[in-house]
Amino acid sequence: MRAGHTFSTYGDYRTNSITIVLEKDGEVAKGDLTYIKHPKNGFPVVYQVTKVYSHKETRDYEEALLKEGTVLRDDERTTVRAEAYQWGWMDGKAIRPLRYPLSPHTPVLKADQNIIETFTKPSSRWKVRLGVDPNSGLDVELDLYYLIRQCCLICGAVGTGKTTTAISMIARATQAEPPVKFLIIDKDGEYSSLKEVFGDKVKIGSWPSFFKSENIHSDDIIGEFGWQKGWWMSKILIKALSRIRKARHPLIKQTLIEAVKTVSDKCVGFSRSEADLDSYRKQVIEAIRFSRIIPNENVNALDPVDLLNRHRIVIVDLSKGPNGWAKKHIVLSQVLRRIFYEALENSSFGCVVVLEEAMYYAPQWTQFSIGDKDGRSKLLSIVKEVATNGGRNGIGLWIVTQRLATVDKTVITQCANNIISHALEDIDKRRLQEVVGDHFVELLGSLPQGEAIVKGTALKCKFPLWVKVEPELRPASAKMSPMLRFQIMAMKEKQFSKISPIQVSGRRLLYKKL
Repeated sequence: MRAGHTFSTYGDYRTNSITIVLEKDGEVAKGDLTYIKHPKNGFPVVYQVTKVYSHKETRDYEEALLKEGTVLRDDERTTVRAEAYQWGWMDGKAIRPLRYPLSPHTPVLKADQNIIETFTKPSSRWKVRLGVDPNSGLDVELDLYYLIRQCCLICGAVGTGKTTTAISMIARATQAEPPVKFLIIDKDGEYSSLKEVFGDKVKIGSWPSFFKSENIHSDDIIGEFGWQKGWWMSKILIKALSRIRKARHPLIKQTLIEAVKTVSDKCVGFSRSEADLDSYRKQVIEAIRFSRIIPNENVNALDPVDLLNRHRIVIVDLSKGPNGWAKKHIVLSQVLRRIFYEALENSSFGCVVVLEEAMYYAPQWTQFSIGDKDGRSKLLSIVKEVATNGGRNGIGLWIVTQRLATVDKTVITQCANNIISHALEDIDKRRLQEVVGDHFVELLGSLPQGEAIVKGTALKCKFPLWVKVEPELRPASAKMSPMLRFQIMAMKEKQFSKISPIQVSGRRLLYKKL
């Protein structure tokens, strides 16, 4: 179907972008695909529409008439124009740019479903369905190989559907052939709905259950206490830790305190009196007793590698267990290092790491910070390692965030080859523009809830597509909406209003007795 013809106000007709004057019955919308015929071989050369607007030559007297409330309709001088940029033409399996000049007033046709499929559908059978293109009605599918090899970014403001997008992709990818394995760092327990659907294929563990005390580095403990390495307390502590590990004793508070008591002046080169050394030892012991990192008792920690070999999805639930981001960062560093180094040594092991609310684990330090500096920097270091080198070693990285500007720029850049983006704040759009370019941001606009623009190597075309995400399942918080919560509370209020004051008084007395 012909939509219109190319047009230039200045007489220059370039190939990288075109202006289309639509015919009277022609119709295109922002994001639509159009094409012209290649001037040499006749193949479709696809262009994506970024802007649609009406144009009318103005007259000096029109403003005065409008001021008086008089409107002159002149449809003959009104046209509808569209701006579009080039994708290219399909040469076998590769998309090539058009390099021949365009003739003025070249016919522009609206792309049908066959052309759209040719340019967008991944040729691989190992793929995951994301949703539907609202313009063409075609399924939008992503190649799993590239989602793992070159990472994925899912971003959007609160309530735009980014977590629903992520959890739906995970649910479908675990049912692919072969199924993809996932390690999910879940800040708020949103991914627990996967357990209800997949049962034993999902293992959820609170974050303290992954903590291995024997993997605690002395720097972590010294950092918690706020000491410097050259201090005598630090030297005594490091020596005590070394003795515990040589003896293969569990690293718990009691064993570490006993080891501190055995540290002599010769072990650390202390030249003062025994009383002074004993004073330093007492300070170390007192700090150990109040430590949040060192456990009180030995507990067998969950091994993420072992769990991933037995389950398809392993969730580290940060919403369960004590608060304290300093220790959470240490645990997550241990988990990610265990996963990453297992993949380096074992070519038959791999998974996708999903970071929900990624700014808590890979923050841009000028925009966001939480926990203590040492623990945060160590976690960021391993996240960067996974982002830059994980894909080639079977460890993919999916970043989920509501604020793009608060996530480390290095990590975001590594995920730039595959982006699924929902409506964003202006500062986040600027960060996105640095990564993916102007055309993407022009298309983005302000999308309705549940709709997104997807761009990256997981699409055959590597250009942005509009998609209405079709949920496979929803986050745990979606089951209890605010309205439903207050409806339940209103019912309870009515029940209590039927009880007489004497009965209420009696119940209060009963509560006091209990």
